[in-house]
Amino acid sequence: MGYNVVFKYAVLVLWCMSGMSAFAVNTSFEEVVENASTALKEGNAKKLAAIFDNSVNLSVKRDEGAFTKFQAELLLNDFFRTNKVDGLKEMQRANNSTTSFVVFSLKTNSTNYRVFIKFIQPNNKEFKIAEIRIE
Repeated sequence: MGYNVVFKYAVLVLWCMSGMSAFAVNTSFEEVVENASTALKEGNAKKLAAIFDNSVNLSVKRDEGAFTKFQAELLLNDFFRTNKVDGLKEMQRANNSTTSFVVFSLKTNSTNYRVFIKFIQPNNKEFKIAEIRIE
């Protein structure tokens, strides 16, 4: 009888932990999307760079390529300096085993841009931005 009760508790604990870990991954994605959204609304390249991966594929206006966090931050800072953000709207989102991304519509003082942000989750840890395209 004692072994049976211990086994049931062990199964219950493992089941709860697996559910919580799945929730934690989703919460992590939700948090990183919220942080990216806030940074874009504020036109804050430094806040956005805080969630970059070590290297970021960036495409903004004529600049395109793989950049370090610092280089990408400088390019985005220049973009935000010349394009005052007036609004941001989330258009599309996906977070599954093969891809995680968000597409925003960014309204600025001069025009509207489509912003694509691809996220990766290296070693199943926190999500990082791997790619940004501002079109």
